[in-house]
Amino acid sequence: MRLEWIEDLLAVLRTGSLKRAAEERHVSQPAFSRRIQCIEEYVGITLIDRTKKPAQLRETLKEQRPKLEEIDFEIRDLLYELRQADRKASKRIVIAAQHSTATMVAPALIKRITDEMDVEIALISANRAECFFMLATNQAELALTYRYRDETMPLEGHLTEECNLGDVALIPVFGAKHGDALRASYEKNELPIVTYPAEVFLGGIVNREILAPLKNCFHLRNKAETALTNALVQLALEGVGVAWVPESVAEASLLRAELIDLRSTLLSTNLCLRAVRIVHDHSDGSEKIWNFFKNELSV
Repeated sequence: MRLEWIEDLLAVLRTGSLKRAAEERHVSQPAFSRRIQCIEEYVGITLIDRTKKPAQLRETLKEQRPKLEEIDFEIRDLLYELRQADRKASKRIVIAAQHSTATMVAPALIKRITDEMDVEIALISANRAECFFMLATNQAELALTYRYRDETMPLEGHLTEECNLGDVALIPVFGAKHGDALRASYEKNELPIVTYPAEVFLGGIVNREILAPLKNCFHLRNKAETALTNALVQLALEGVGVAWVPESVAEASLLRAELIDLRSTLLSTNLCLRAVRIVHDHSDGSEKIWNFFKNELSV
């Protein structure tokens, strides 16, 4: 029997209903019901009594809950051990990178790493919370994330160790071709902006540290919102609004004079780029990369 089937059955046992189990498993109720039917066809018995409204669990399934939980744990433990053994023997290293670092910072780092040592890097782009989840669940050995000043990080303490890879400026930029339109907005005490969603990491930083103080100086007109840093750069290039982006993301457009750097008139702030890992046994390749970060890149 497949692990996901066991987890489906345990979700039904925990919640007591197909509807709530489907929500827990993040699938639609019809799709979840079809999965339960597949399990029933596989084992050759009915596990859900559908003659009752709402459908109820049969006692046969309830009685097997302890054994299902034990099997679920044992399979997960086996998968963990297999992955650990494979990583120690393999040259393949998984690095989880916060989205904007994955596009603008990680490629140059990976080039330097692979030039220095015989390893294969699997780069996974994710939001910051997902990066730490991947570390905690052993899906990644290293993470590249931003830290803001002295904020408390997920898993911080004895569970993780960090390597400081330098500061990254979060700067305001706007399309050079549309400078007249921006100046006209200034004269009306307005500031058109394009922003990140408030729930993402950079959105929280920009809202708290930059936009909140600017509200005392301008009427802020939020024209567009996206979690994609590169999309914000494009929106700024088109003159939709001022965007706050990592300087490295905007560097090429600034050098070509396609973007205007507005730090002289608007607020900016700095982020710290960190490499993070869980404190436990590491593969040889992962250890070599960590030492490379500490000895060659750490500031």
